[in-house]
Amino acid sequence: MVFVVLLSFAFAKAQTYSSKIIPNNTMLLHGFIDEYPITMYLEINGYCEYEQEFSGWYKYDNSTESIPILFYYSAYPEEDSFKIYAKYDGDFETEVDEEYACQVLNYDEVFETTAVNGVFNDLKWHKSNSNTILKTWFEGNPQEQFWELGSQEVYLTRDEQIILDLGALDFSYAYAVDVIGHKIVDDVNHLLIDISVPSKPGGNGRGMCGGGEEIYILYIRLDENDKLIYSDQAKVISCFTEIDESAFIYDAAFPEKGITRSN
Repeated sequence: MVFVVLLSFAFAKAQTYSSKIIPNNTMLLHGFIDEYPITMYLEINGYCEYEQEFSGWYKYDNSTESIPILFYYSAYPEEDSFKIYAKYDGDFETEVDEEYACQVLNYDEVFETTAVNGVFNDLKWHKSNSNTILKTWFEGNPQEQFWELGSQEVYLTRDEQIILDLGALDFSYAYAVDVIGHKIVDDVNHLLIDISVPSKPGGNGRGMCGGGEEIYILYIRLDENDKLIYSDQAKVISCFTEIDESAFIYDAAFPEKGITRSN
């Protein structure tokens, strides 16, 4: 009975460590079309072919009615202009052309600027059936916010409290983090963590290993206050190259042994 209780306690102790992934998929902007204050909301939906797809809405601040928006973005080709399309009923028609570029075919309004100006810089607004063009600008640095969309923060937690930034250990693209072993030895927490990251972040399933994954084992030591003392990592599975299973030795039952390399 004592053995069962101690075993249950040890298991519960190991489960206090977990992970938390916080995606950055949305942005809210405040600005003006000419002299009229507006608010714009954007979120990243994923990909259309090689381009990222974004949707959302914008509204005039003196109105409760929001207007749906849609646009696609890719850094290439560099000469492409930046356009945000708006349609009152949100029923956009789209197509993929012969160059695998995603196109919006119908819209009521558009915000656009040239590639030379960059994203969100020197935007001009006009209706699809009008030659009246109005200058549009947003507060802060919308271009910098836009570059950050799609990023994420990856943390190790204990009792749901953040204790370690795994992004600082080069795992900012991780989509699965699993603590597979934990043991306390001489007031030091020893953890083995299984981490999966995409082989090609943003690959969208295209090209070699565009939908592949890289799996790492991370070994860390934390002091009694959960401060990082030591870390080591090894890639154990890769889409790009075959890794010998015997190249790295680790044991989830004895995480304090860390990672041993056979060579």
